[in-house]
Formats: sequence, C-alpha cells, structure tokens
Amino acid sequence: MKNVRYIAENITISNDTRLTGLNNNDLIIGASGAGKTGGYVIPNIQNISGSMVVSDTKGRLCKMFKAELEAKGYDVYTLDFVDPLNSCGYNPFDGIRRYPDGRFREQDILTLANTLMPCLDRIEPFWEQAAASYIAFLISYCLEALVPDEHNMVGLCNLHQTFIKPGGELSFMEWVERNPDSFASKKYHKIESITKADRTWSCILEFANRAFEPFEFKEVYHIFKSDNYFDICSLGKKKTVLFLNISDTDRTFDRLANVFHTQALQLLCSLADSNTDGRLKVPVRIILDDFASSAVIPDFDKTISIIRSREISVSIILQSLTQLETLYASPVATTIINNCDHILYLGCQDIYTASYIGQRLGKLPESVLAMPRNLAVLITGGEMGKVVKKILPYSTVK
Repeated sequence: MKNVRYIAENITISNDTRLTGLNNNDLIIGASGAGKTGGYVIPNIQNISGSMVVSDTKGRLCKMFKAELEAKGYDVYTLDFVDPLNSCGYNPFDGIRRYPDGRFREQDILTLANTLMPCLDRIEPFWEQAAASYIAFLISYCLEALVPDEHNMVGLCNLHQTFIKPGGELSFMEWVERNPDSFASKKYHKIESITKADRTWSCILEFANRAFEPFEFKEVYHIFKSDNYFDICSLGKKKTVLFLNISDTDRTFDRLANVFHTQALQLLCSLADSNTDGRLKVPVRIILDDFASSAVIPDFDKTISIIRSREISVSIILQSLTQLETLYASPVATTIINNCDHILYLGCQDIYTASYIGQRLGKLPESVLAMPRNLAVLITGGEMGKVVKKILPYSTVK
C-alpha cells in the first residue's frame, strides 16, 4: 500500500513529511453534496496507510468498510453515540494521567472540565468558566474520594446529583476537611464562596446541568460503564480504525465527540513523546467531518501546530470558512487554517470563502463561485492554488 493520500483525480500527496517538508493536515471545504465524503473520506479509507479515527455522521462508513479493513489487518471499532448499545466502551477518565507518586495530573482534570463546559461566550465568559471550575472539583473528588469502579462519567453525574440537592454540599465537606492538600479540596474552597450567593450559584448550576445532560441518558451508560473500554493509545501502537458515529440531525452528543477528540490528541502526543524518536509507531489521522457544527476543542489552534513531528494529522471538513469563525475567534480560526498545508475547495456559495480561495488562485470570487461542479481547487503550502478534477463521489466504491 502506497503511503499517500488521495486528494483529486490522478493526484496523490505523500504522507512522508520529511520528504515533502509539509504537514499532513488537510482542510476540505465544500457545501452539502460537493463530494466531501464520497470524494475525499472514502478514497482515503480505502487506501489507508496508518491508523484512523473517522467521524461517521451518517453511520454508513463502518458498515461499508469494516470487512475490507479487517482483511488488511486492522482492528475496527465503533464508538456509537446514535446507538450506544452497539458501541464499544469509552471512559473519559482514562485520559487523566497519573504522576509516578500516584497523584492525578491536575492539567488533565482541567482539560476534561473545560471540554465538558467549553467557553463559547467571548463577551461574558464568567458563567461558563465558573461552571467548568465546579465540574473540575467534581472530577477531582470522584478520582480522589471514590473507588476506582466509579471513576467514570456515571459516577461523576451521580456526584453532581448529590451536590445539587438541598444541603448536598455538606456531604462533601467531611472528606474535604480531612484532605486539605488534595486538588479536590483546593477546588472546593474556590467555589465555596459562590455557593452562598444563591442567584449567582443557581445560574452557574444551569450551565453545569447543560454540560452533564448528554451523560445522563440511560442509553449512554453502556458506553461509560463498559467492561471493555477502547484504548485510545492503541491507535498509535497497532493498525486500528475507530468510527465515531455521531448524528448529523441531533446534536445532543457533539460534546461527547469533542471530549474524545480532545483526549485523543492529548494522549497520542504524550505517547509519541514517550517513544525514543518522539514519533508514533503507527501514524494516526483524525478525520473531523462536520467540524464546525460541533462543540469547541479547547486549544485546538495550539495542538494542530505541534502534531506534525509526532506522526499525527487531521482532516478538517467544513462547508465554509465562515463556519469556523462561528465557534472560534477570528485569530484562532486563522491559525487553524494556516496549519493546514493542503486545502481542497470543492465548491460552496459563501462569498468569504470564495474570496479567500480566489486570492490563493489568482481569480475573482465570482469566478470561484461559478466553477463547474466537477472541478475543485487544490492549495498546497508555498504554492499558488490550481484547478483540479474532483474524484467523482463514490466512484471508488465497487
């Protein structure tokens, strides 16, 4: 199998970053029906050359390619937020690492809390930040005070339900007072004063309730209390494909998907750093379909800029560049775009996107918008854009 990506008709790109001098991050832009899945995602699943995480928003890709991938020696899993009873297990708490002395990494606790309660309000972030601080307390208390069998999202939700009952915080105080040097105690004392301001605390809890809501459905308990959790690090150790089944009509579980993506990037970077050459044994590509419609991945602009040397890459799939700025501030969105050395424009009706592509192609936006449907624009880092022929959607499927 060639170590390349299929990007357009008769055009492939080497995945060897030392050979190309470029990163392997791709930005795919196209309106509905432009061929993002059929002309980009599917050909690259069929010609896979490492491990892969694939957002499967319609739930068809695993069914189409599982047997083919297994015949090539891949372990294939589905993390299914549409039909949780048929899903592999996933425990976000497994992404919280330990120091050699057994303490849990406080940074990982804060990362998980901020992913569960991302800060989307750029004008008045207090409420979301306060809710994230409360969630960080519950996570640390869960890890430090509860038995290992309860170190999961179900245990966390149960703690939340206990805390919000009248006088519920009193059931935590005895342990906090006995363990004053714990991270949970430090977080508790930071939120303690806020809990006494009834109206303020009620508003914060409304944000926290929203963060916990996707985890409180009975159906998803199968995922979070499984006897066989998916090991994210296996992606970088052996040939593995994980299909992430997320509904494109019901956005309830988008935040769960972003928790997974955040932890996958974090853990895979850590795994690469633990290897003598600083690289993963098996390269990993994460295909982020419908990227801008889901929740925010914290610090994604920073992460995407440092994954190249670790043999990690992402494919970001959008309907327009405008979508990206609905979730990320303009400077952050620009950094994300700048860290994709390959941009494939498949066509859309967004004038802002057409202006950007036109500048890189040397054409006016109206010419970009009027481009025939069978053509695309490929922009490679350090080069002017060029018009190419699309891979005809689903033409590679027999």
